[in-house]
Amino acid sequence: MNKGKIPAQGRSSQAESRRKFLKAAMAGVAVGGAAALGSCMTRQPAARGAGTTPKSVARYQNSPNKGRRCGGCTHFLEPNACEIVAGEISPYGWCRFHEPRPA
Repeated sequence: MNKGKIPAQGRSSQAESRRKFLKAAMAGVAVGGAAALGSCMTRQPAARGAGTTPKSVARYQNSPNKGRRCGGCTHFLEPNACEIVAGEISPYGWCRFHEPRPA
């Protein structure tokens, strides 16, 4: 007797079931990956290197401070962003992280 052994017919149907399962699993992964990629592509792109510090923490103001302004800061990103401070930044604004650009 063939104790513990699967007959030849059973092996081929078992292999076919595995193939079907793997194909279905890979299709599911592909669809899920495409959906995830699609959802992140619909968002509005943030400014390159835009900061995350709230304006209140940075003590941001929309006017210069003693002649120092965001447009002359090393952290300012044209046209209206900052590497440190979150949100839209005026080139004529100022915050406590101001570092003058080298002359």
